[in-house]
Amino acid sequence: MKLRKILTLALSAVMATGLLTSVSFGQTGTGQQWDVSKSKTATQLDKDFISDVTLSLPAAEEQLVSDVVLVLDKSTSAALEEQALAMLRELKGQVEETNAKVKVGVVIFNKEAHVTDFKDLATEYDAIEAAVKQDISSGTNTHAGLLAGKEMLDNDTDVDDSRKYLIFVSDGITYMYDSEPTATAWSFMADAVNDWAGPDNWASKYGSNEAPDNWAAWLEETGAQVEAQGTEYEYPYDDYEELKAAGSLNATPVDSSADYANSVDKALWLTYQTYQQCAESYNCYAMTAGSSSGEQYLWGPSFMEYLSGGEDVSFDSIKNDIYYLLDAGSKVIDEMGCGTDNAGNSYDFDFVDETPVLTVGGIQIEGVESTAADGATSSYVFGDKGDGEPRFMLDYYRDGYTEETGGETYGECFVLTVNEPVSQFSPVQLTYSVKLMDPSTEPGTYGQYDADGSEGLSGLYTNNQAVLLPVATGGAVGEAELFPMPTVSYTVEKTGGTQPGDTGDADTDADNGSKGSGTKTGDDFNMLAFVGAALAAAAAAGATVLIRRRKTD
Repeated sequence: MKLRKILTLALSAVMATGLLTSVSFGQTGTGQQWDVSKSKTATQLDKDFISDVTLSLPAAEEQLVSDVVLVLDKSTSAALEEQALAMLRELKGQVEETNAKVKVGVVIFNKEAHVTDFKDLATEYDAIEAAVKQDISSGTNTHAGLLAGKEMLDNDTDVDDSRKYLIFVSDGITYMYDSEPTATAWSFMADAVNDWAGPDNWASKYGSNEAPDNWAAWLEETGAQVEAQGTEYEYPYDDYEELKAAGSLNATPVDSSADYANSVDKALWLTYQTYQQCAESYNCYAMTAGSSSGEQYLWGPSFMEYLSGGEDVSFDSIKNDIYYLLDAGSKVIDEMGCGTDNAGNSYDFDFVDETPVLTVGGIQIEGVESTAADGATSSYVFGDKGDGEPRFMLDYYRDGYTEETGGETYGECFVLTVNEPVSQFSPVQLTYSVKLMDPSTEPGTYGQYDADGSEGLSGLYTNNQAVLLPVATGGAVGEAELFPMPTVSYTVEKTGGTQPGDTGDADTDADNGSKGSGTKTGDDFNMLAFVGAALAAAAAAGATVLIRRRKTD
């Protein structure tokens, strides 16, 4: 594609945004798909056939509000509580420097969950600290704690799921389940036949307090037992003595106790199921709390390690996940658009090779042209990290580019390299311009306008693809992710050739001395022309199979 310098870049005046959000980097492995929050928008073509395109990390219109729910075992040590509070204090200091908001909910569980509803971290820290430090005792019901934490996140529909965090801290020792503490009357032989619920049920069934060799196999077997027996042998935990005295406690057969799930079994199985349900929607972390009970009942801490995927989870790493979207080393590769329009004509967009506009948290970072990188047509740097290295760097490749790590080849494109962590609360936005080369002069409407790519239209694409190569806090590298694909359009009227200044109204054009209307773009039309263009676009859409082109990694 032939390169032309056209106009000085300006920030987009109108921005409608599509969101791509999901799970953050918490407890994921290298090479996994993270679905980082991101957006891409394009303004309608102006009279010079130029569109301003904006890339945003995170997505431009995403609300900068996050939910953090702490689900803490009553046995959580004072040291771990202080680590959690230290994390919140650091987040508080970071967030106060932005327009963002972090809400914190606290669930302390013993045999039931004790909930402190969401508090604003910036203004209600003292109440959050008091909730974390509250002292309760009697029983352990991990399932109830997770149910309460999940309910808090589920009910806050104003916050995007990708900005919701659940931190589960426990030694894993549990023997009750459900929001109202429930147990299973499981019979076992000691000095006599017994059927009470407690952590010793594990050794009574399995012969020791060691953890199973394979938690996945154990969960599958236990799940089958749980489903087979249903609720037949269950009772409200606090009613045990009364039911026992009345002779109305229905217990499992003692001679086949190994065939039934006991209270510990079901509590762990339900805890696992609920945690996985949370993790499907939210960022979840399982942290093992050291305790004297954990040293005795080894299956408890082992279960928590299984929930965490064997990862060493710390409050410091969780804080980074909450605050940072991406780490230094992340890249965006954006390939200029070309293809065939709805009339069968080839179209081609060129990058306007002038310094783009880059902002962080709404503050523009000065960009200057620098010596072109190897193979690049031109290069631009933005800001200074203080060590002589730029905060961001953009290299433009008119003749194409091959990515070093994966060997993927791109046509005319630029590569934006991020040399600093990107905050969830201070969006990084890059705005640049593209120009449609050699637009058609034949009457008709070409393309359809979709500012944020949310409608999946088939063109005109300002860019063939924009690819994020993400790096997470700690250096884990994720799979390539695609930005949305906005589209633009223009209309050529039937008379007078290409005259971008025409209004599209014959009487008005005659008064202005114009022979007729010409090409109509987003800057220059009246309502009648707009309706006509919309009807033409609709007709074209009805006759064409719309295919959203996406690169498959």
